[in-house]
Amino acid sequence: MKNKFFHIVVISLCVCGCALPQFSFKPGGGNGEEIDANSVQVDFFENNSTIGGAFLSASFTESLRDIMQAQTKLDLVDSKGDIQITGVISNYLVSPINIQAQSESAAQNRLKMNVSVSTYFKNNDSIGLNNSPFSAFVDYDASRDFTSIEEQLVEELNFQLTQDIYDKIFGGEW
Repeated sequence: MKNKFFHIVVISLCVCGCALPQFSFKPGGGNGEEIDANSVQVDFFENNSTIGGAFLSASFTESLRDIMQAQTKLDLVDSKGDIQITGVISNYLVSPINIQAQSESAAQNRLKMNVSVSTYFKNNDSIGLNNSPFSAFVDYDASRDFTSIEEQLVEELNFQLTQDIYDKIFGGEW
């Protein structure tokens, strides 16, 4: 009976001592005040690079909208958002890396994407991004057909870029 009572006490203390993490929206690099916002607007990111499939702009924009919905409590709106995010895809290119000495051909290629992002906070003009550059890359086997894996590679780039943008906007830079 003593042993059972001891286990109940220990388990109770462990459960009572645990707390769920609490999150808030903090401005990046600011004074730690919460952002006064209820909605976020993510405008269409146009592809200004010389290459890139027609899906590139839509895919990136939707990925950024998805992360805003998944990782914030803000409502996603089409216009007049308390936080407005705009920008362009400024570069999208494939370059050879890991050149093989004997054949002078690349064993791997690198797909790199750059975006430029600006933000506007309706209730606080002192915070935000102004044409801030973000960049990500993914390497792949050069023997693979690029067109058959492009969408998968773009998904990986989108994940990296949108997480970096989210972290910069909401102060989660680690």
